[in-house]
Amino acid sequence: MPSTVLSNRRVAILEDDPTNRERLSSFVKMSGGDPLPVAPRAPALTDLEPFLTREGVSMVVCDHRLFERGSYATYNGAAAVAASYRSGRGGVLVTAWEREDAELSIREHRRWIPVLIHATELKRTVLEEALLQADREARQHLPVRQRVPYRTIMTVTSLVSSGGKQVVKVVMSQWNPNLEVGFPISMLPQGMRAAAVPGNMLIAQVNLEAERPEGLFFDSFELPDPDVLHRTQTFLNHP
Repeated sequence: MPSTVLSNRRVAILEDDPTNRERLSSFVKMSGGDPLPVAPRAPALTDLEPFLTREGVSMVVCDHRLFERGSYATYNGAAAVAASYRSGRGGVLVTAWEREDAELSIREHRRWIPVLIHATELKRTVLEEALLQADREARQHLPVRQRVPYRTIMTVTSLVSSGGKQVVKVVMSQWNPNLEVGFPISMLPQGMRAAAVPGNMLIAQVNLEAERPEGLFFDSFELPDPDVLHRTQTFLNHP
């Protein structure tokens, strides 16, 4: 008997590969939902929210690399899920390039991506639970503990160029002091970017219970109080 978990929920599917789009649609239908495969092209990002409203969409599922087959979209799936989240709709991002794209094109939107599924782990039950989790966070404001942010101090370790972007590498003793994590410098407010140099400290809201670096998000950056920063650096530099 088909599942009824997603009964009466319309789910938009943004995927540039027709085969994968049909597979995602079948998973949504098998869970009792009403799939809306978006084809032949996705609407412009600025038109996405009106489109979803007009079509009565409750949730979205997006592939990340929406540009691999022709001119399906001018944006990536992470941006689409984030836009949907801001309009009160939960979204799930599906990608085979989670690790490769984490710092360059996913991290800047990760705060508004409730669930990311690696393509190799995709199956109906996984997608079903992911959609429910995304809905609870975006619509009911009930994130799982791995998505709860905490005010976190981090130390800049380096600035690297990758994929045409400058990436700030940091370590966070509150998460894993032995593992660097990066984010595009464009995520910092313009007036803070000059402070992103090795040895300096930054503060942000970070979901410290994320189990993997790809799951981390950074939000609401700020600089430490200058007096506190001076005392801390003096202590660290003391022989």
